[in-house]
Amino acid sequence: MWRVVVSLLLAWSFQTALSQLECEQVDRCSCEMTDGSGRINLHALAHPNNLYRIDHSIFTFLYSPCGAMKNVNVTGECNDATSVCQLFKEGGPGYNYGGADSARFSVDPDTKQVRISYKHNANNITRVSNVNLVCDPGQREKALFELEWAEPLLLNFKLTSVCACPGGCMAPAVTCNMKDSCTCDMSDGTGAINLHPLDNPWAPLRSSHLQPDLGRNFTYYYNPCSGFSFTNTMCTNVSTCQVDTEAQLFYALGDVAPQPNPDVNQENGSVTFHYVNTEDTGRHSDIRLICDPDQHVPEFTSLGEPSENFYVMALKTRCACPGLCKDDPIARKARYLEWKASNSR
Repeated sequence: MWRVVVSLLLAWSFQTALSQLECEQVDRCSCEMTDGSGRINLHALAHPNNLYRIDHSIFTFLYSPCGAMKNVNVTGECNDATSVCQLFKEGGPGYNYGGADSARFSVDPDTKQVRISYKHNANNITRVSNVNLVCDPGQREKALFELEWAEPLLLNFKLTSVCACPGGCMAPAVTCNMKDSCTCDMSDGTGAINLHPLDNPWAPLRSSHLQPDLGRNFTYYYNPCSGFSFTNTMCTNVSTCQVDTEAQLFYALGDVAPQPNPDVNQENGSVTFHYVNTEDTGRHSDIRLICDPDQHVPEFTSLGEPSENFYVMALKTRCACPGLCKDDPIARKARYLEWKASNSR
């Protein structure tokens, strides 16, 4: 008898595991349904400069899926990292009910309703907002954003759209459109990747790398925006340079400006700048930008020469994150004066 009971329990557990539908997070506004029905993709709804808005009772609610809201002219907690904001209609501070980076997908085990949740912690207070994603193939023009109910520190909304249907709304490929030699605008509205604060032609970023087949070290240099020059070498007015430290040979790996179409990884949003040295025989290089909001000091790493005359480097910095960095001419002048002072001693 006990064997029958155990078998039934195992069968029930197995069936329960199979029935636990999930939506596995891909990024902060898309997830993949585990039943194979497809991906819920909200990228097409990202309009951080044109927010979803609800005027309700004494409050106004603002929502920016995918990316943090931009240019929110309010006081209080609703800054450039916020996805959900609550405002008093008559003025006063805004309250952050969830940052863009806090977005998490889940599925209600009873209703099978997919929702995306946000939270914000400040002064030992946690505010939470939930957005239930309602699939409606007929809601194609614009998503319908509604308040379901609210209580202190908890907001519940409903977002109705074809994009809430698995496989129903595949956004176009995200691109980053070059504005100048070191700034590009993300087409999904998340902001600009701006490397201007890293521009320092007097002290370019550097990294050493051991080339296994040659058995010796090379040093790689990189400076975005305005490039740099090593006097009386091939590395004059370039963005990237390889130096054979043993033989003291210099090889230019890229002009100051990158190629006009950076690559954008469609899974994680990372951007790669491509550089070509038009004055040499085919040498070119890639700079892989790695977004890390906490990386205030840039980390530059050479990854070597994966194929002949092609060089790869990685740059981890908060300035590789859309919208986090802006040009600062005053800081740039300060870097120059610091360099000038150090060279006059």
